[in-house]
Amino acid sequence: MTPASQQATSGAGLGHAVDALAAWLSGTPEPGWFATLVAILVVWIAPMLAVVFPIAALGQIAERKIAAAIQRRHGPNSVGLEGPLRLLFRALLFFLPRAAQDKALARFCALPVVRPVLHMARRLGLGQLVADGVKMLGKEDIVPAGADGLVFRLAPYLALIGSFLPFCVVPFSHHVVMLETPVGALFAIAAAGITVMALKMAGWGSGNKWSLLGGMRAVAQLVSYEIPVGLAVAGVVLWSGTLDLHAIAGQQYHPGFFSLLGWNALQSPFLLLLGAILFFAGLAECQRTPFDMAEAESELVSGFNTEYSGLRWGMFAMAEYTEMLLIGALVATLFLGGYQSPIGEEWIMALPVVLETLVHGAILVAKMLATFLFMMWIRWTLPRLRVDQVMRLCWLQLVPLCLLALFGIALTMLAAGGTTPGVAYGRLPARPRPDLGVLGHLVAWGVPLLLGVLIVRAARRKHGQMHPALRQLTGGGA
Repeated sequence: MTPASQQATSGAGLGHAVDALAAWLSGTPEPGWFATLVAILVVWIAPMLAVVFPIAALGQIAERKIAAAIQRRHGPNSVGLEGPLRLLFRALLFFLPRAAQDKALARFCALPVVRPVLHMARRLGLGQLVADGVKMLGKEDIVPAGADGLVFRLAPYLALIGSFLPFCVVPFSHHVVMLETPVGALFAIAAAGITVMALKMAGWGSGNKWSLLGGMRAVAQLVSYEIPVGLAVAGVVLWSGTLDLHAIAGQQYHPGFFSLLGWNALQSPFLLLLGAILFFAGLAECQRTPFDMAEAESELVSGFNTEYSGLRWGMFAMAEYTEMLLIGALVATLFLGGYQSPIGEEWIMALPVVLETLVHGAILVAKMLATFLFMMWIRWTLPRLRVDQVMRLCWLQLVPLCLLALFGIALTMLAAGGTTPGVAYGRLPARPRPDLGVLGHLVAWGVPLLLGVLIVRAARRKHGQMHPALRQLTGGGA
């Protein structure tokens, strides 16, 4: 943590947000244990329960809707909330006859406020979400006879830990960061690595050869794609000079109306390339199409989670959707200014703390949801890759591109010849940035784009307008 941040942090040293809220609740600079506990619940637990968990839970219904729209068919659009409401009235009015319960439910559903809500819920098919939850909770929890019981039961919990824990270092707003640490980017990558062990345990502990094959595929894929993810993050660290995710987000602040001019994705084409690599490598880390060979139904009957049912299977699904949100949060924080608005960031910082926190939190969630929906769009658009194609893409294409981008960033910083002090951003101190100037930015963007155009023209001269692999795939050479 920077000296300025250390001075701003008081009390128990649990982070600026926790210490500030605890001091405000107790009214003293040295808060008691109860005020500290309440602050921890609000700052550390509430964002997970109020933002990440509901969005991850709604991910399944959203994916069904998107799949139906892309495939031009009806999705879940006829399951309303009348069933759950009927169950609730049965439980609350158990002392009344069933006819009286039904009459009370009919009166409640006929209220002017409730009726349009129920109608909209039926059109959106939100009752399907409740039905899925009841189905998962009601299914029998089966442990195969040949399974390793401890390993089999522990794997889903580790998967959830590996997907939720990295959010500790993601800044949700200027004042809400669960854990401000100088090695936040490294912590996020290391914590997400717990998922690798969880999937291997799920495959091994199931006592099923198909689950074991799925677990081995999953581990090979995740370990391989951690290399381009780490290299993409390393490029941002090289440019920013820090591993602190909040400091990286604050360094992208640009005063003026167009705040997005300070975002890392617009500073260099190499950083833009690393942002794209982080997204697609993160897609493989989440095992989403076209990188879902670890769960290929046609070959492995769902892979590592074949033997799981009920709530344990639901925990793996929840971990997958949570990892999708995590990739969106990392892409936004490292390359798209984090929680900062693309325009008018100075006006947001001038708001009261509560309003500023809500606005910045909504901006970050919007960026996460954009990435989330883009991943779903890709799933229902692209075909699944073979397992050898997945590994070849990682080692022979993404990794060399990352190394090339790192080399380009290093040359750009060397050509800059110095740094500029930067601008202070709220409670975050000013951090030095590469001083490229107008001419430097033009050269930094112009030279790589010119080289790219020359490479594309040379490739077209050699192979024609269509790459041979694509021509063979589409039958163009027949």
